[in-house]
Amino acid sequence: MSKELYRVLIAGEGGQGIQLIAHVFARAAFNEGLNVAYLPNYGVEQRGGVSLAFLQIGTGIIGFPKFSKADIIVNLRSRAVERVNEYIGDDTLYIYDSDLIESSELAQVTAEKLAISATSSASRKLEPKVFNMIMAGALLSEIDGITMKSLEAALDTELADKYLKKPQLRHLNKKALEIGEKLAKEVYKAK
Repeated sequence: MSKELYRVLIAGEGGQGIQLIAHVFARAAFNEGLNVAYLPNYGVEQRGGVSLAFLQIGTGIIGFPKFSKADIIVNLRSRAVERVNEYIGDDTLYIYDSDLIESSELAQVTAEKLAISATSSASRKLEPKVFNMIMAGALLSEIDGITMKSLEAALDTELADKYLKKPQLRHLNKKALEIGEKLAKEVYKAK
């Protein structure tokens, strides 16, 4: 997908790293010299409630941080399916974790769908907790102007304290991003 401005909605439950993904993409985009706007939106409870992140990235003008239709929706939890329906447009790409959201739950969604088996891939190849970085890697494959290197650098900055306490997390996140990008490309080849 090549656009002047990407309107991305990232959705899931609090505690899944929704805001982390959005913040890291915003930082990477800013470091790449792109225009960026990021607006977090939490449910009543931060942990376990539906969490949304409105993200705009590109060379185009950003008039307002929130938008009515998304170019890309990344959904990590079935609880958020209904919540994001109003943001689906004619050309929306809907990326979802096919381990946590059944395709039948998206039967009414007319957008192009990209099913990523993030949770099972993380469990099989790395650690379950990095499934969100697999989804971030899939998103990266859809946005021009942000490189893997700049996304990793943004993660290094954002998670510096965690990386000091748990240095192996840096390697796990890097591998998860690579797996997600690869899975997205494989899904497109299979279509």
